[in-house]
Amino acid sequence: MKLLLPCLALMLSCPPGGSAADEPKTKQKTKQRERSFRHAPEYQKRVFKGSGDSTLSYAWLPPLKVEAGRPSPLVICLHGSGGNATAGSALARAAMRDQYPAFVMVPEAESPSVWAMTEAFNRRNRPADTPEKLPVLIEAVRELMKTEAVDPARIYITGQSLGGIGSWGAIAQHPEIFAAAVPVCGAWAVEDTPKMTAVPVWAFHGEKDNTVPVLFSRELTAALTKAGGTVKYTEYPDVGHDSWLKAYEDVEMWRWLFAQHKSATK
Repeated sequence: MKLLLPCLALMLSCPPGGSAADEPKTKQKTKQRERSFRHAPEYQKRVFKGSGDSTLSYAWLPPLKVEAGRPSPLVICLHGSGGNATAGSALARAAMRDQYPAFVMVPEAESPSVWAMTEAFNRRNRPADTPEKLPVLIEAVRELMKTEAVDPARIYITGQSLGGIGSWGAIAQHPEIFAAAVPVCGAWAVEDTPKMTAVPVWAFHGEKDNTVPVLFSRELTAALTKAGGTVKYTEYPDVGHDSWLKAYEDVEMWRWLFAQHKSATK
């Protein structure tokens, strides 16, 4: 299936718990947009040193109680171009931590880096050599699987806008790691959907999104379904780019996410 949209290639989005105004319409004080990474105060700040000179700063939230012999899920929350990861804020709430004991990781893709580049969408005309943080993120996740009580059968990824693009990219490039993905107002190459079939997906998008056109999620979910994947798709009528505000308040989405398990891990 070919995308009906003109070839563009990547990046954008918004902040955790933020509004639509936090993203594209924010006034710039400098010529180049600065990304303000934000996370809930409950998180610990960490830095992972990967291969070569690569590093990854991230915020880390462990379960309220870690029991010996009982590994917990890991939820990776990718922020948007404004530096906000709404999912991370939602999972830091006391009620959520009680209901869903999990490790939560909110990594940072400092400007001008992105999570992953795709020729399908490049709204800001980023150069082909734009730094990608997905490779070092995957390194960090593999290390956390060794050093923390992470359940390897329950590693989830979600993200908004820029992070939604990164979520699609993560399951296209590393489907062996993830038990489920929730990309919100994201985009990716439809041709890659056969690589994603092992990962259950629940995608969200706003019908009136003028930043990342809704056609991306429509075509990706249709193609993934046709390829044999497990897919759920929610499209919000009359909602613009900030569909994450509704998506991360969806009680059923969180229930579905934490119910997903990989039948086998590598």
